[in-house]
Amino acid sequence: MPSQPAEQREPRNLLLAALPDREMQIFRDSGQKISLHEGKILQTASMDEEWLFFPTSAVLSLIAMTKDGLSVETGLVGHEGLVDFPQLFRHRNHTLECMVRHAGEVCQVSAEVVRQARLPTLHRLLLHYAGYRLSELSQTAICNRFHRVRQRVSRWLLTAEDRIATREIDFTHEMMSAMVGARRPVVSSVIRQMEDEGLIEYRRGSLAITNRAALEQAACECYGILSTAMTEYLTIFPLGEG
Repeated sequence: MPSQPAEQREPRNLLLAALPDREMQIFRDSGQKISLHEGKILQTASMDEEWLFFPTSAVLSLIAMTKDGLSVETGLVGHEGLVDFPQLFRHRNHTLECMVRHAGEVCQVSAEVVRQARLPTLHRLLLHYAGYRLSELSQTAICNRFHRVRQRVSRWLLTAEDRIATREIDFTHEMMSAMVGARRPVVSSVIRQMEDEGLIEYRRGSLAITNRAALEQAACECYGILSTAMTEYLTIFPLGEG
């Protein structure tokens, strides 16, 4: 996905930055900027609160859960989008939770405030974003079902670097196994192999991609498909990724 170098990216949410002053004033009056640490749970199926989260520098993970506690990631949300989109339509997803995957800030606002306000520009932008999210959801399902763990890990790492405003990715083997739906020993073996090949550099708690071109070769076609979908989505913003 074409993007500015991480160290040059201004921490802001693209959806909010694209709003005219009249619509943005609603978020200034009703929203609040909050800092989040990695691993914090923002939403669970049992929560009654209705909040929307617009990441500026944080990266949020949408995770599907089973009754037995098994989990797999269905989407990764950065400064291009928001969580929780279904709340705008008074729909609660009873299998999804939202976790902070990379520490940073979000703009938090009540879903009820956004539902009641007249926000034609935001609503138009959200229709485009919904199209991308549907593409991400379906492609992630294909990836987790049919592709090898090495391919899935590569796809996830590339996507995470695209979303994160620094080169360091918050990372643990346990987290990765949950994200790609694979057993921890298998994920650990894949990570060690990638380190040996010089694709990544892993230090306890964080990871950096050191050979992106090779990692793209290791990923399945899902990364390219989703990158194209993201690029198409970003064309709705006058200055691309801002």
